[in-house]
Amino acid sequence: MTAVAIEPVSYSYETASAATGLSVDVIQRAVRAGDLEVRYPQVAGRTLSKPVIERDELARWISQGAPERRSP
Repeated sequence: MTAVAIEPVSYSYETASAATGLSVDVIQRAVRAGDLEVRYPQVAGRTLSKPVIERDELARWISQGAPERRSP
């Protein structure tokens, strides 16, 4: 049997934390600061109360961080 790796489409604060190695608090602070955008999916016209972070948004936020400084 072949194993299939499934990449998530979106993350909760907890799974975004696990995916990045950053704490849930850091993720939440980035959202509150407007640096990281969350979405609230809808089901049958009702908006869910649990926010999700899209995979591409999480990658964008991480990639916009400052690169490590290297000494000459």
